[in-house]
Amino acid sequence: MVGKFDEVFKKFKGLSAALTGPRYVLGVDVGSYAIKVAFITEEGDGLVLHAWGYLPLASQSEASPEERKVQTINVLRAFLIERDLKVKEAVTALSGNSVIVRYVKFPRLTKTELSSTLPAEAEPFIPFDINEVQLGFHILDDVVEDGIKKMETVLVAAKKDLVTARLEILQGVGLVPTIIDVDSFALENIHERLRDPKAAGGATLYLNIGHSVTNLSIIEGGVTRVVRDIFISGSTLTKAIMKGLQVDAATAEELKKSQGIIVDAAEKEKALAEGNREALGVSQAVTAVVKDLVAEVHRSVDFYLSQGPERAIARIILAGGTASLKNLSKHLTAELKVPVSIMEPFACLKNPPADVPASLAPAFAVAVGLALRRNRDWL
Repeated sequence: MVGKFDEVFKKFKGLSAALTGPRYVLGVDVGSYAIKVAFITEEGDGLVLHAWGYLPLASQSEASPEERKVQTINVLRAFLIERDLKVKEAVTALSGNSVIVRYVKFPRLTKTELSSTLPAEAEPFIPFDINEVQLGFHILDDVVEDGIKKMETVLVAAKKDLVTARLEILQGVGLVPTIIDVDSFALENIHERLRDPKAAGGATLYLNIGHSVTNLSIIEGGVTRVVRDIFISGSTLTKAIMKGLQVDAATAEELKKSQGIIVDAAEKEKALAEGNREALGVSQAVTAVVKDLVAEVHRSVDFYLSQGPERAIARIILAGGTASLKNLSKHLTAELKVPVSIMEPFACLKNPPADVPASLAPAFAVAVGLALRRNRDWL
């Protein structure tokens, strides 16, 4: 798929493992709040989870990038030692304002021809210096535009310093990076495993709401058609609660988890009658932020719908650490007029882990999607 930045990998030892080593890889999702890890293999007619880890990062906001990198390496190394994991090949993913995904129509070329001319072809579509990014692409379909044969292509550009920093984390713990993906495309992997073939037609919109960014993607017919990162996330909610209730970050984080959104009229009347300032204040602060998120979702949906008369959003699925916020899915269902549910990423496994709290499970969406990659996927 998209985001396998082969040129960078050639600078690192162990690339040959992707050709001759084990098929299975360790999925490592490095977030700003926590690292999520999953190791999955295929056994018989199903998928088996061999290890999982949710590893909070305690870096202070004033910590330098180097300090955060060292802490990330130390936390991940400790986990690998504790679990005595023998797998060495790893897959990770990127997102955020240093990653650009564009759907473009290039002149029809072979994959080899496009690879050799990619910087020149991609430069008009990338808002960064083309010399400062690592490029990847995936050809979707042949199309005809104004009588000219072209090919619809997903173009990915990531700043080289971000790619290198992520590779250094994996190497720092003794892992061999074989694929770098994009968070939203990792969700496509798990979408294929979890989708109900009997479900009504229409596209699926994913909102992967993390600590610092929300990945929005729309999957139609098994192919991701829209990718966008929105900088309204879990930390945005926490800051709104801090401001609204005049509390510190730790207290706001706890209130966010315990209170959520009040959607039921009777529940609101009860909170008013009891003078429950915390419940009312948290709900008000969170709802104001979610209103902005809803507006961004509408923008992306309008863009998607404008591309074809037959297009429609049939369902919305929440993932990420903020997906389990109390009543968020109910509130979004009412606001967006589309059924909203919460992803259960471990549901595709023969042995879903019983010791992962239900509220934490959606945070593993990207890690599980990455763990479903295989070493030869990039060839």
